[in-house]
Amino acid sequence: MNVFIVEDAAPARQELVELVTELPGFKVVGQAASVQEAIEGIEKTGPEAVTLDISLPDGSGVEVLKHIRRCGANIFIVVLTGNPYDSLRATCRRLGAAAVLDKFNGLTQAAEVLLAGQRPNPESC
Repeated sequence: MNVFIVEDAAPARQELVELVTELPGFKVVGQAASVQEAIEGIEKTGPEAVTLDISLPDGSGVEVLKHIRRCGANIFIVVLTGNPYDSLRATCRRLGAAAVLDKFNGLTQAAEVLLAGQRPNPESC
């Protein structure tokens, strides 16, 4: 499964890269630290899955999630946030996120969700 990682904190992004590349059959095809980089990178690489940080320097990961859904891409999305409020969880789930995890306790869990998840057929944005 090809995975694109969106995370503005370099240490967390590196940890996610390491966790994902340790999963059998998984490959990190791109990384981004901002909304703009994420949208461009996802369009370019056409991943099957995305780990998506909500708090980004130029906006919200919700913008990226909305963009993915507007494009009609069937991408497995795991959202990571330091503020896992019920309203944010509901918004992300409504937009098709497979899981919304607490970023500070959920990096390993994100890898587990990816491993357990379905392998959708993405369509390019």
